[in-house]
Amino acid sequence: MPAQFVHAVFFTLKEGTPEAQIDSQIADAEQLLAKIPSVRKIDSGRRDVRLNRDVNDKSFTVGLVVYFDDKEGYDVYSTHPLHLQYMDKYKAHWAGVKVFDFLTR
Repeated sequence: MPAQFVHAVFFTLKEGTPEAQIDSQIADAEQLLAKIPSVRKIDSGRRDVRLNRDVNDKSFTVGLVVYFDDKEGYDVYSTHPLHLQYMDKYKAHWAGVKVFDFLTR
């Protein structure tokens, strides 16, 4: 199987962000962003607060993982109107964003 390009994003939401807003961000990730043609798979959800080992990063609220065939697919995604719409809709609630991009084997 050829390598895939993986885009992992971890959002720290501002204190006081309503639960419904968090749920909406997750739902839109899985429904809105999934409509972008170059997206092969997408998953999003809340950090599992039960995981408290020393190695667990506890600083984020929501995780998003998007798979593409290659970097070109990611490039299409990054400038796609639906991606820009998603960012515009939710960025006011973000206290921080960490992005990790990598290739699978």
